[in-house]
Amino acid sequence: MRLMLAVSLALFCELAFAQNVQLPAPVVQALQAENVPLENVSIYVQRVDAPQALLAYQSDLPRNPASVMKLVTSYAALDLLGPSYRWKTQFYSLSQPQEGKLQGGIWIKGSGDPALNTAHLIEAASELKQKYALDEICCEIHLDNSAYAPQNFDAAAFDGKPTRAYNAPAEALMVNQQAIRLQLIPGSEKITVVAYPSWQWLVKRADIKPVLGECGDWKSSLQIKREGRVLNLRGDYPVSCGEKYLDVNWQGTEYVGELFQSAWEQVGGRWALADKTQTRIVSVPDSAILLMEHTSPTLAEMLRDMNKASNNVMARALYLNLSRLNDSSQVASIAKSEVVLKTWLQNKGFNFAELVLENGAGLSRVERISASHLGALLGDAFRSPVMAELTASLPIYGVDGSLSKRKDGGVFGRAHLKTGSLENVRSLAGYVLDAKGRYWSVVFVANGSRSEATRPAQDALLNWVYLQE
Repeated sequence: MRLMLAVSLALFCELAFAQNVQLPAPVVQALQAENVPLENVSIYVQRVDAPQALLAYQSDLPRNPASVMKLVTSYAALDLLGPSYRWKTQFYSLSQPQEGKLQGGIWIKGSGDPALNTAHLIEAASELKQKYALDEICCEIHLDNSAYAPQNFDAAAFDGKPTRAYNAPAEALMVNQQAIRLQLIPGSEKITVVAYPSWQWLVKRADIKPVLGECGDWKSSLQIKREGRVLNLRGDYPVSCGEKYLDVNWQGTEYVGELFQSAWEQVGGRWALADKTQTRIVSVPDSAILLMEHTSPTLAEMLRDMNKASNNVMARALYLNLSRLNDSSQVASIAKSEVVLKTWLQNKGFNFAELVLENGAGLSRVERISASHLGALLGDAFRSPVMAELTASLPIYGVDGSLSKRKDGGVFGRAHLKTGSLENVRSLAGYVLDAKGRYWSVVFVANGSRSEATRPAQDALLNWVYLQE
């Protein structure tokens, strides 16, 4: 096996260095200025209406793309599920409400909607109350997570930070992406912590001290620990940071159930056993009656939030929902989604032999794709019916999302690009509109030492594309 891997790597390297190895001088200068080894970088540039690449530097090497992998998931989802695809969250009961009361509890069934939030639960509770002249529910809240196969998910496995919101799994039924948002408000003697959403069962125990000094990596100075419904917060917080927000991963069945319980009370509803209402994980019975359903925004709308903010939970949910292509009764799984995505590529005539998928979000140490194949896929997407939706979902250079602070004069506002960032990984891919009004597919992936210092080289490459004759 090791011999086969060594031979495969040697073949990849031979192919890579057989390509055009003349990097643009500004890119080389930027890499050398930051002591970035040239062998750590892969670049692919092709005009979308040209038959071949203008620049292909080590572009056949399989690299970790980080969040740029979201481009693959996004295009597959748009093409397979369609821009108007929506997720449904359904509310069931065993019988019709009678005389303002609902007996036997209520069921909430999810299909993976990553946009479902507290406000939507309040809207759903209000609709139930008005539609059925409903005043009281007895007694349990039943949650149906069966749309997704059970996941053996360890939130600490990726980087040892299980409380970070990006480490949350996608679940068939999740609210606020299973996160709570903390607002830190500095004062002269203490740091005030406000939680959103605020529900009556949450207990906050905060001991965060205001300190002087630069803001820096303020999140690493905080220790966050959850014990049941108790959230413990300790550490130091630089006053120079001003007010900041921190999203905390909050897994557990009680979160969704208790948020719905609060939503029902906020619209004036009662629980028959207010102090004994319990949340259970159980599938909707075949005999249950559909009371109402909440539909998500369209997939095209969701992608803007996902790609501009590089939201990993949304990407995981989108990837899983590929399993349910043409059959919403399918139980979604990582394995099924991988088969669907790779079959889709094959049907397009692509053979991405090096492609490794784990979750479709790029929050992975093992995912791999080559710059040339990613560039080819970008070209195909640009010529597809979903080009506008995909492009509109990407951060605009110098304007918004992860590119809002990039201010190179020539490219400002003229590039739609997805960025990626992990330890020893930096990537950038998408479309650039040059000075003559022509579109280019551009891919830049750096793996290995000094990858974090490749931003000047990325900007040099984009400016070089912008100035093409």
